[in-house]
Amino acid sequence: MEITAGAIRLYFLFDVGDTIDLRSLRLIEAEDLAPADIPLRQHASPAYLQFPVPPLVARLPDASFDDLRASVRVKFFDYGVVSLRLSFDARGSWDALEALAARIRRSDAFLRHASALVARICDELGDALDDRHDPLVEDYLVIDIDRFERPIASEELLRDHAPGLARLLLAEDGTLARTEVDEVLRTRFSYLADDLTVVQWDTAFVYDRRESSDAIQDILEFANSQLLELRTYDAQLDRELDVIYADAPAGRTRSLLGRREAERAAEVRYLIVDVLELIDRSTNALKIVGDAYYARIYRTAALRLGLADWQSQIDRKLASVGDMYRFLTDESRSRRDEFMELIVIVLIALEVVIGVVTLMRH
Repeated sequence: MEITAGAIRLYFLFDVGDTIDLRSLRLIEAEDLAPADIPLRQHASPAYLQFPVPPLVARLPDASFDDLRASVRVKFFDYGVVSLRLSFDARGSWDALEALAARIRRSDAFLRHASALVARICDELGDALDDRHDPLVEDYLVIDIDRFERPIASEELLRDHAPGLARLLLAEDGTLARTEVDEVLRTRFSYLADDLTVVQWDTAFVYDRRESSDAIQDILEFANSQLLELRTYDAQLDRELDVIYADAPAGRTRSLLGRREAERAAEVRYLIVDVLELIDRSTNALKIVGDAYYARIYRTAALRLGLADWQSQIDRKLASVGDMYRFLTDESRSRRDEFMELIVIVLIALEVVIGVVTLMRH
């Protein structure tokens, strides 16, 4: 199980703003800023995955962490996500790979470095970054193996080294139960006899040829960017619902003409439209057709990350916000109607008074 070519890739994804204008994006430190479409391995069937608006990717200067050195790559998605990847060389024994993976997962130094670097990058983006806000962060770890010292088939890996593979994915030191090993390795994929991909919610193991491995990691990175966006929208809706509930009808004074209600309804309507637009942008950022190998990996990653559950939760909150919007709109209209009725009553009373005064004079 000696590894002759491999790496551990640590991804940090930051939601930093509503959108990033990729056409006007410029970076001072970056090298080779270029579009990053998914380089699918050639199959008999046509490519099934494609970015309508390809993200931009660039290489940054290497980073050092004590005795570890990492190559750094940054990727920009137009829906406001910046993905920073730290890649650590993982050649050597399987035990050394497990130790390195555990060390990387348990240290906070990498997140601190990534956060500071992304903050500097956002300062450089200037007008290319729209509506910058405090970032929300998602991380993901990929164990990327190109070659072992001798060729190993996926069946051999699963038959003879399943416990070690499960420990690696879970960063566990002890002996795992057989049921847990089976559960960890349940979501696995192989296209050829000598490749294997195992997807977990926070980690993946990819043993494949370079071009296919890159494609799989791009897919996993994109799925995590979607999770990050859904978390961002969920937090935004939570904040808005807190404000709405704090400003409940029983706790506030009604405005005479319903202007306060109309203004609040306009704000809520803008929030709904804004969230729906951003969700649509991130959801449609990757076009997936059919049931090709890579498409199945994406769908499994989406299932592992719980994207459908997050989407359902956001839909429920959007429905609540929509109900509040309709309530505010109805109340604003009701206040205007009441005011008009009051005006009509005053005019009728005034007409009666004038009529009585006129009769008394005659």
